Amino acid sequence: NPCAASACNPCNPCAASACNPCNPCAASACNPCNPCAASACNPCNPCAASACNPCNPCAASACNPCNPCAASACNPCAPCGAAAVEVELTDAEALAAYDCAKGAMAAGYAKSGLMSNSGLAIAADYQGWTQFSTRAYVSDTHGGRFVQNYGNRKAKNYGKYEDVGRLPAGAVLAKDSFVVRGGKVSAGPLFVMEKMPADFNADSGNWRYTLVLPSGKVIGTTNGAGSNNVAFCIGCHIAAEDTDSLMFLPDEYRASF
Repeated sequence: NPCAASACNPCNPCAASACNPCNPCAASACNPCNPCAASACNPCNPCAASACNPCNPCAASACNPCNPCAASACNPCAPCGAAAVEVELTDAEALAAYDCAKGAMAAGYAKSGLMSNSGLAIAADYQGWTQFSTRAYVSDTHGGRFVQNYGNRKAKNYGKYEDVGRLPAGAVLAKDSFVVRGGKVSAGPLFVMEKMPADFNADSGNWRYTLVLPSGKVIGTTNGAGSNNVAFCIGCHIAAEDTDSLMFLPDEYRASF
Protein backbone atom coordinates (compact mmCIF):
# COMPACT_ATOMS: atom_id res chain seq x y z
CA ASN A 1 0.00 0.00 0.00
CA PRO A 2 1.86 3.11 -1.20
CA CYS A 3 -0.42 5.23 0.96
CA ALA A 4 1.27 3.69 4.01
CA ALA A 5 4.66 5.14 3.05
CA SER A 6 3.92 8.29 4.99
CA ALA A 7 2.26 8.06 8.41
CA CYS A 8 1.08 11.65 7.99
CA ASN A 9 -0.68 10.83 4.75
CA PRO A 10 -4.42 11.24 5.41
CA CYS A 11 -5.20 8.05 3.46
CA ASN A 12 -3.03 6.10 5.88
CA PRO A 13 -5.01 4.39 8.67
CA CYS A 14 -1.91 4.47 10.85
CA ALA A 15 -2.47 8.21 11.13
CA ALA A 16 -5.94 7.77 12.59
CA SER A 17 -4.64 7.28 16.13
CA ALA A 18 -2.17 9.72 17.63
CA CYS A 19 -1.18 7.04 20.13
CA ASN A 20 -0.07 4.76 17.27
CA PRO A 21 3.76 4.64 17.16
CA CYS A 22 3.68 4.96 13.39
CA ASN A 23 2.15 8.43 13.79
CA PRO A 24 4.66 11.29 14.11
CA CYS A 25 2.09 13.25 16.07
CA ALA A 26 2.66 10.74 18.85
CA ALA A 27 6.37 11.56 19.06
CA SER A 28 5.66 14.36 21.52
CA ALA A 29 3.02 13.74 24.19
CA CYS A 30 2.81 17.50 24.74
CA ASN A 31 1.93 18.02 21.07
CA PRO A 32 -1.63 19.43 20.95
CA CYS A 33 -2.48 17.04 18.10
CA ASN A 34 -1.90 14.12 20.48
CA PRO A 35 -4.88 13.01 22.59
CA CYS A 36 -2.46 11.16 24.83
CA ALA A 37 -1.64 14.56 26.28
CA ALA A 38 -5.21 15.08 27.42
CA SER A 39 -4.60 13.28 30.69
CA ALA A 40 -1.62 14.25 32.85
CA CYS A 41 -1.94 10.86 34.53
CA ASN A 42 -1.27 9.15 31.20
CA PRO A 43 2.28 7.73 31.17
CA CYS A 44 2.76 8.93 27.59
CA ASN A 45 2.54 12.53 28.87
CA PRO A 46 5.85 13.97 30.09
CA CYS A 47 3.94 16.34 32.34
CA ALA A 48 3.09 13.24 34.37
CA ALA A 49 6.74 12.38 34.98
CA SER A 50 6.80 14.53 38.10
CA ALA A 51 3.72 14.60 40.31
CA CYS A 52 5.08 17.83 41.80
CA ASN A 53 5.09 19.49 38.39
CA PRO A 54 2.52 22.32 38.47
CA CYS A 55 1.34 21.36 34.97
CA ASN A 56 0.27 17.98 36.35
CA PRO A 57 -3.22 17.73 37.84
CA CYS A 58 -2.20 14.38 39.29
CA ALA A 59 -0.51 16.45 42.00
CA ALA A 60 -3.91 17.60 43.20
CA SER A 61 -4.30 14.41 45.19
CA ALA A 62 -3.55 15.01 48.84
CA CYS A 63 -2.49 11.37 49.14
CA ASN A 64 0.40 11.97 46.75
CA PRO A 65 3.56 11.50 48.85
CA CYS A 66 5.33 14.32 47.02
CA ASN A 67 2.81 16.80 48.44
CA PRO A 68 3.92 17.56 52.02
CA CYS A 69 1.13 20.07 52.47
CA ALA A 70 -1.52 17.40 51.97
CA ALA A 71 -4.47 17.94 54.25
CA SER A 72 -4.98 14.22 54.38
CA ALA A 73 -4.37 11.42 56.85
CA CYS A 74 -2.72 9.57 53.96
CA ASN A 75 0.40 11.65 54.69
CA PRO A 76 1.90 10.40 57.97
CA CYS A 77 3.39 13.74 58.98
CA ALA A 78 1.08 16.15 57.11
CA PRO A 79 2.86 19.12 58.73
CA CYS A 80 1.27 21.63 56.38
CA GLY A 81 -2.09 19.97 56.02
CA ALA A 82 -3.90 21.02 59.15
CA ALA A 83 -4.47 24.61 58.19
CA ALA A 84 -6.55 24.69 55.02
CA VAL A 85 -9.14 27.03 56.53
CA GLU A 86 -9.01 30.71 55.58
CA VAL A 87 -9.43 33.04 58.55
CA GLU A 88 -8.91 36.79 58.42
CA LEU A 89 -7.64 38.50 61.56
CA THR A 90 -7.30 42.20 62.28
CA ASP A 91 -3.95 43.40 63.60
CA ALA A 92 -5.32 43.39 67.13
CA GLU A 93 -6.78 39.90 66.74
CA ALA A 94 -3.53 38.54 65.28
CA LEU A 95 -1.52 39.99 68.16
CA ALA A 96 -3.95 38.59 70.72
CA ALA A 97 -4.02 35.16 69.08
CA TYR A 98 -0.24 34.95 69.08
CA ASP A 99 -0.01 36.08 72.70
CA CYS A 100 -2.46 33.30 73.51
CA ALA A 101 -0.48 30.63 71.69
CA LYS A 102 3.18 31.59 72.03
CA GLY A 103 3.76 30.07 75.46
CA ALA A 104 2.29 26.70 74.54
CA MET A 105 4.15 26.68 71.23
CA ALA A 106 7.53 27.36 72.84
CA ALA A 107 6.91 24.75 75.55
CA GLY A 108 5.94 22.10 73.01
CA TYR A 109 8.81 22.78 70.63
CA ALA A 110 11.29 22.81 73.52
CA LYS A 111 10.55 19.12 74.12
CA SER A 112 12.45 18.40 70.91
CA GLY A 113 15.72 19.54 72.48
CA LEU A 114 16.57 21.08 69.09
CA MET A 115 20.04 22.63 69.07
CA SER A 116 22.02 24.49 66.44
CA ASN A 117 25.26 23.15 65.02
CA SER A 118 27.14 25.34 67.51
CA GLY A 119 25.13 24.16 70.50
CA LEU A 120 22.69 27.05 70.59
CA ALA A 121 19.26 26.05 71.88
CA ILE A 122 16.74 26.76 69.13
CA ALA A 123 13.31 25.42 70.02
CA ALA A 124 13.45 26.72 73.60
CA ASP A 125 15.01 30.13 72.92
CA TYR A 126 13.91 31.37 69.49
CA GLN A 127 11.20 33.70 70.86
CA GLY A 128 13.95 35.74 72.52
CA TRP A 129 15.65 36.38 69.17
CA THR A 130 15.07 39.28 66.80
CA GLN A 131 11.48 39.26 65.56
CA PHE A 132 11.27 40.31 61.91
CA SER A 133 7.47 40.25 61.63
CA THR A 134 5.34 42.91 63.31
CA ARG A 135 2.45 40.46 63.74
CA ALA A 136 1.50 36.93 62.78
CA TYR A 137 0.53 36.72 59.11
CA VAL A 138 -0.72 33.99 56.79
CA SER A 139 1.99 32.13 54.86
CA ASP A 140 0.62 30.09 51.97
CA THR A 141 3.92 28.24 51.63
CA HIS A 142 3.54 27.01 55.22
CA GLY A 143 0.13 25.48 54.79
CA GLY A 144 -1.85 28.73 55.06
CA ARG A 145 -0.93 29.04 58.73
CA PHE A 146 -0.25 32.20 60.67
CA VAL A 147 3.52 32.50 61.22
CA GLN A 148 6.05 34.78 62.92
CA ASN A 149 9.66 35.23 61.76
CA TYR A 150 12.64 35.14 64.12
CA GLY A 151 16.41 35.09 63.67
CA ASN A 152 19.42 34.66 65.93
CA ARG A 153 22.28 37.19 66.16
CA LYS A 154 24.08 35.79 63.12
CA ALA A 155 20.89 36.15 61.10
CA LYS A 156 20.41 39.86 61.91
CA ASN A 157 21.03 40.89 58.30
CA TYR A 158 17.82 39.13 57.32
CA GLY A 159 16.26 42.41 58.44
CA LYS A 160 17.71 44.02 55.30
CA TYR A 161 15.32 41.76 53.37
CA GLU A 162 16.06 41.80 49.61
CA ASP A 163 19.43 43.46 50.35
CA VAL A 164 20.42 40.72 52.79
CA GLY A 165 23.32 39.31 50.77
CA ARG A 166 24.45 35.91 52.07
CA LEU A 167 24.11 34.93 55.70
CA PRO A 168 27.09 33.37 57.54
CA ALA A 169 27.33 29.83 58.86
CA GLY A 170 25.55 29.68 62.20
CA ALA A 171 22.69 31.97 61.14
CA VAL A 172 19.35 30.46 62.20
CA LEU A 173 15.87 31.53 61.11
CA ALA A 174 12.74 30.15 62.78
CA LYS A 175 9.03 30.39 62.03
CA ASP A 176 6.50 29.22 64.56
CA SER A 177 2.91 28.78 63.41
CA PHE A 178 -0.67 28.48 64.53
CA VAL A 179 -4.17 28.11 63.12
CA VAL A 180 -7.52 29.54 64.19
CA ARG A 181 -10.60 27.34 63.99
CA GLY A 182 -13.95 28.05 65.54
CA GLY A 183 -12.44 30.92 67.49
CA LYS A 184 -9.80 28.65 69.02
CA VAL A 185 -6.05 28.98 68.48
CA SER A 186 -4.02 25.79 67.90
CA ALA A 187 -0.25 25.54 67.59
CA GLY A 188 1.28 24.38 64.33
CA PRO A 189 4.81 23.24 63.43
CA LEU A 190 8.06 25.11 63.99
CA PHE A 191 10.01 25.62 60.76
CA VAL A 192 13.76 26.13 61.16
CA MET A 193 16.57 26.78 58.69
CA GLU A 194 20.22 26.99 59.78
CA LYS A 195 23.13 28.04 57.58
CA MET A 196 25.77 25.33 57.73
CA PRO A 197 29.45 25.19 56.63
CA ALA A 198 30.16 25.31 52.90
CA ASP A 199 30.53 21.55 52.46
CA PHE A 200 27.25 20.62 54.20
CA ASN A 201 24.86 20.08 51.29
CA ALA A 202 25.21 21.78 47.92
CA ASP A 203 21.63 20.87 46.92
CA SER A 204 20.20 22.75 49.90
CA GLY A 205 22.45 25.76 49.45
CA ASN A 206 24.15 24.56 52.68
CA TRP A 207 21.02 25.19 54.72
CA ARG A 208 19.79 22.63 57.22
CA TYR A 209 16.00 22.53 57.43
CA THR A 210 14.21 21.09 60.45
CA LEU A 211 10.50 20.62 61.08
CA VAL A 212 9.19 20.26 64.63
CA LEU A 213 5.59 19.40 65.51
CA PRO A 214 3.81 21.15 68.42
CA SER A 215 4.39 18.02 70.49
CA GLY A 216 8.15 18.43 70.12
CA LYS A 217 8.48 15.54 67.68
CA VAL A 218 11.09 16.25 65.02
CA ILE A 219 9.64 15.20 61.66
CA GLY A 220 12.90 15.59 59.77
CA THR A 221 16.17 17.45 59.41
CA THR A 222 18.36 17.85 56.34
CA ASN A 223 21.21 15.30 56.26
CA GLY A 224 19.74 13.70 59.37
CA ALA A 225 16.85 11.54 60.48
CA GLY A 226 13.78 12.02 58.31
CA SER A 227 15.72 14.07 55.78
CA ASN A 228 13.24 13.16 53.02
CA ASN A 229 10.43 14.68 55.07
CA VAL A 230 11.96 18.15 54.72
CA ALA A 231 13.10 17.82 51.11
CA PHE A 232 10.13 19.97 50.10
CA CYS A 233 11.75 22.86 52.04
CA ILE A 234 14.79 22.68 49.79
CA GLY A 235 12.61 22.46 46.70
CA CYS A 236 10.78 25.63 47.69
CA HIS A 237 13.69 27.73 48.97
CA ILE A 238 16.18 26.86 46.26
CA ALA A 239 14.01 28.91 43.88
CA ALA A 240 15.39 31.93 45.76
CA GLU A 241 19.00 30.95 45.10
CA ASP A 242 19.88 34.54 44.17
CA THR A 243 19.00 35.65 47.71
CA ASP A 244 20.77 32.79 49.51
CA SER A 245 17.60 30.62 49.46
CA LEU A 246 15.88 33.24 51.60
CA MET A 247 12.29 34.31 51.11
CA PHE A 248 10.81 37.41 52.66
CA LEU A 249 7.59 38.25 54.42
CA PRO A 250 5.07 40.69 52.91
CA ASP A 251 6.08 44.36 53.13
CA GLU A 252 3.20 45.29 55.42
CA TYR A 253 4.39 42.91 58.15
CA ARG A 254 8.11 43.71 58.05
CA ALA A 255 9.76 45.17 61.14
CA SER A 256 12.10 48.11 60.47
CA PHE A 257 15.67 48.15 61.73
